[in-house]
Amino acid sequence: MNSQKGLLDVRGIIGIAVVFFGLLLLLRNIAPDFGATVWRWWPVLIMAVGLRVVLQLPENRQYITGSIIIIIGLFLLLNNHDIIELRFRHIWPVAVILIGLAIIFHNFAGRKGSLERDMVNLTLIFGGGEFVYNSRNFRGGKITAIMGGGKIDLRDANPAADEIIIDALAIMGGLEIRVPLNWHVIMEGTPIMGGMENKTILAGGGQGSREADGKRLVIKGLTIMGGLEVKN
Repeated sequence: MNSQKGLLDVRGIIGIAVVFFGLLLLLRNIAPDFGATVWRWWPVLIMAVGLRVVLQLPENRQYITGSIIIIIGLFLLLNNHDIIELRFRHIWPVAVILIGLAIIFHNFAGRKGSLERDMVNLTLIFGGGEFVYNSRNFRGGKITAIMGGGKIDLRDANPAADEIIIDALAIMGGLEIRVPLNWHVIMEGTPIMGGMENKTILAGGGQGSREADGKRLVIKGLTIMGGLEVKN
């Protein structure tokens, strides 16, 4: 199993960036002069997110998306320091181009592959893909979709324990997880202007001995204007 010990994942970087952004807003209100000086550097947070998108595990790596995020942050930083001047007439054509590139990249470069990793660790930003996990010692993991989406197929995976946990986050994106018929799925989490749905056969009441004989998958999810669906 490959890992990135000592490095924050994209979800952590985004969380830190949001916290710092809020702190900068607060600083501008309580110390306007000093806050205005510090505020000029806020695009560095965007660049940090883009850099982290590029520096991911191979199945996560998104060079185009990460590069676009870094470039956006760089232009905003240069604008804040009066090195270049950005106006709305400059921004909206670029936004149209970026949307077009995102559509093209999502349509032609969606990733699909079979992975033997023991843990799922996916971050999908402005894109998506289909991922099949066939590990004989599957241990759960973490999935993040931000303005992107993906299909995660676990039907050929064998859990390492009777109960495994997957932490799923979808922000303006969608996730679909496929599981074997003998897995009992328990969904825990909070949908905020989004949805979480368990469509597996063993969902709800009426489980009998098959539930006891099968494996338990606990999905701890948070959806914000996004969706999470589990089916078999």
